[in-house]
Amino acid sequence: MRRLLRSLVLLLLLAAVLPWLPRLLTSTDPVPAHADALFVFAGDVPDRPRCAAELWKRGVAPRVAFSGGRVLPELAAVERPMSDAAVNATVAMQAGLPIEATVVLPEGTSTWEDAGVLRRWAERDDVRSVVAVTSPIHSRRARLTLDLVERASGIEIAVVTCGEPASPGSLWWLEERPLIQVANETIKLALYLVRYLVPSWLGLRPPPGDAASAQGV
Repeated sequence: MRRLLRSLVLLLLLAAVLPWLPRLLTSTDPVPAHADALFVFAGDVPDRPRCAAELWKRGVAPRVAFSGGRVLPELAAVERPMSDAAVNATVAMQAGLPIEATVVLPEGTSTWEDAGVLRRWAERDDVRSVVAVTSPIHSRRARLTLDLVERASGIEIAVVTCGEPASPGSLWWLEERPLIQVANETIKLALYLVRYLVPSWLGLRPPPGDAASAQGV
């Protein structure tokens, strides 16, 4: 009977929390009137680069940087070995971003590494304010990681999301793609808290972009 009661309590807690997971994974800032640059995290093509192109058209920043050093095996198989950064830059340029406003940084294979790419590029090019563009369910992990960059470098970073997270009433967990995406991001956030964020908050791990900083996922 006790086991049954514990199982029922766990099921009730899961049923209460599950619909809100996309909202809990989301952390977005207001879009600043102006910044030195936009920075686009690799992934979620074509939404992130198109969103960045629209923000550029609105005059939020004069240039847009794209990170990501991974080359998808599908592209390599058709002899188009473009990095994630190059793919996103191409999509953004197709959406109206001019080439002279485009910065391609083909480095980084994770959120942690991308944050380091942002920091090193910003410090090298004297970029003091950045709008980081990502997807809603990735934004909390990105925000927590970039907070470390802000504290270490003094760079002002706003995290802006493309689109709205799934609403609790949308029954998103009954669809394969959003269920996998949310489950994947929840696991990654838990990993980041244990392996990277908490140790960094305690001073046991250097922030992204430091020479001694470890790779992430």
